[in-house]
Amino acid sequence: MATNLFDIRRVAFANATFPTSNSTTISTSTGVYIPKGAIITGVKIMAGDALSLSQLSNLTFNLYVGGQVIGSANNIASAVFVETVANQFNLVATAGIRIATGGNLILHLGSGSSVTGGIVADGDIYVDYLYCDDRDDK
Repeated sequence: MATNLFDIRRVAFANATFPTSNSTTISTSTGVYIPKGAIITGVKIMAGDALSLSQLSNLTFNLYVGGQVIGSANNIASAVFVETVANQFNLVATAGIRIATGGNLILHLGSGSSVTGGIVADGDIYVDYLYCDDRDDK
């Protein structure tokens, strides 16, 4: 039996702070949990109060749910974390990503092509996802 549930579309919110320097792999958990079976339909990112990303030329970053990557390989921090503008985060699959195992949302920084010291940045991350508690395959 189908029902019209208004709790299916959800938005998770996290604020992630960049560490003060970037090595080739830094991961930081946001403490935001995305459940198993959720379908991520989009991610928007907005820079927070503090922003100094000029040192991060070509710094790649990605988002994970637990160990599952949800972003494509071409997300560049200085292009997406922009003050005053909400930007689209590129997903692995544009139609949506089904989360195989629930887990915390994790921001993973890659490496940049210029000086990486003195990073000052935090970003608000909005994850749109579909999830129904009543599904029988949880």
